[in-house]
Amino acid sequence: MATIDSLKDKASSAAQGAAKAAKYVASVSKMRLEIMKEQERIRRSYAKLGKVYYKDYVTDEEPDDAEYKPLCEGISESFRRINELREQIAEAKEAYNVGDDPCDVPSEEEVEILPPEENKKEEE
Repeated sequence: MATIDSLKDKASSAAQGAAKAAKYVASVSKMRLEIMKEQERIRRSYAKLGKVYYKDYVTDEEPDDAEYKPLCEGISESFRRINELREQIAEAKEAYNVGDDPCDVPSEEEVEILPPEENKKEEE
């Protein structure tokens, strides 16, 4: 009876670990996708900014802040959003790695790796 309860506990723990991993991967993937979208917005804003600058250059006009300011502010906002998302990813990673989950893979320090000769001696 104790063996069955032990197996149930292990299976439950494994399922919780898998759910935690799936939630972590989904949230980080969503944030990375948002970062890619912001990077694309930045690229487009740079292109628009270049076109406005070139138009002013070709026509010998003075730069108009009304044209430049919204583009520059949009670029700055996208960079701020990317930095926020990167911080959220770091926090999610830290939260995922915290805790004593029995399903966690032990670090290299916790595992003793024996040379092949010693493995054969122990098997005999």
